[in-house]
Amino acid sequence: MSVFTAKKLKEARSAAGFSQEEAAKKMKISERKLRSIEANEHPISVDDVLDFAKLYKVDVRELILESYVEEKEELILCNRYGSFPKLFDQLSDRDKEDVVWVIKQRIKGSI
Repeated sequence: MSVFTAKKLKEARSAAGFSQEEAAKKMKISERKLRSIEANEHPISVDDVLDFAKLYKVDVRELILESYVEEKEELILCNRYGSFPKLFDQLSDRDKEDVVWVIKQRIKGSI
């Protein structure tokens, strides 16, 4: 693993609001192992990186590709959510209303 990936894993964990203890429990690894992964002292598999990305709700490319992170934020968002409008258009009017309601509630912090 690279120094970049170790740094991004730590940043993603922190941004997701997990302590090292919480993340280690969810990943079913020891806290010590997580600390060593984040310090780039312990190798991890591609599967582990994918599991971390899923846990932290980040695009795996953000954890492994420096060039991806250097792209403009708008491009990252387009890559991440680019298919949303197409999928949204396929919903019934009632389902669209429900999606909009949920988004509004999330923005308000109600859910």
